[in-house]
Amino acid sequence: MDLLSALHSFVRVAATGSFSAVSRETGASQPTISRHIALLEAHYGATLFARTTRSLMMTEDGRSLLPHAYEVLEILETAETALGRRRASVSGLVRLGVTTAFGLYLTSRLGSLLEEHPDLSVELVMRDGFGDLVEEGLDLAVRIGSIAEGSLIARRLGSVHRCVIASTDYLARRGTPEHPRDLLNHPCIAYSYGGTRHDWQFTRKGEGETAVAASGPFRANSSEAVLQAVRAGLGIGMLPAFQVEDDIASGKLRHLLPEWTIPELPFYAVHTGPRTLPLRTRTVLDFLIEISDVLRQG
Repeated sequence: MDLLSALHSFVRVAATGSFSAVSRETGASQPTISRHIALLEAHYGATLFARTTRSLMMTEDGRSLLPHAYEVLEILETAETALGRRRASVSGLVRLGVTTAFGLYLTSRLGSLLEEHPDLSVELVMRDGFGDLVEEGLDLAVRIGSIAEGSLIARRLGSVHRCVIASTDYLARRGTPEHPRDLLNHPCIAYSYGGTRHDWQFTRKGEGETAVAASGPFRANSSEAVLQAVRAGLGIGMLPAFQVEDDIASGKLRHLLPEWTIPELPFYAVHTGPRTLPLRTRTVLDFLIEISDVLRQG
């Protein structure tokens, strides 16, 4: 089993780019991780990582081995499942990184998952912005927008529909925009999530594309702060539809320019590997897949 342990260490080092990070996440000592890599290099007669005092880079031989290592570990996991050697019950802690808005949405729906699996625990780490999964000790994360890190394994869940909204009190005072260009005469509350641009883009059949520079006296990198500002009548905002659907249904907010199409944002669950996840993490991922349909509604 030493070779299998070494393969597991190898794929984790490849994903994290750090022996110390793998040591922290697995509980094994850093010398143990180093011995695992040395075992593989001796076994295959190849150098898998180029090491310097400041960096660790995978070699061409390492890149060639990586997909095969994933395949071997996945086959082993499948065999263990088929032979019943993995515990049937789902147990343990899953640390899940989410945006604030989706975290609040998810919190109200986690009851069914935890009731079905009483030995499972979920810790939400909520922030509007991209962090390092390994440094934050996350098993899984939800990300909205493009995924830049090549080391992440991403499962696309769908797309997030967005809408332009304002409070009824604000519209009574300032009037209702009838065209995206009218937004230039209104304070727009920009949500600066993940470095996204503040240009609001719209499309309508027969008129093509229209882009509006969202500007105003207030902006925030928290969607909840933007929502509170819109509720308070500070201006017009653009937010995920799932975040504001209750306020729209209650009449507190109005959906503006509904005949215009706003580009949707891709929605992913990401992790650092291996492809075959522990049962507890896979269970949470399956739950995310089940509830992701709401993000495609609008």
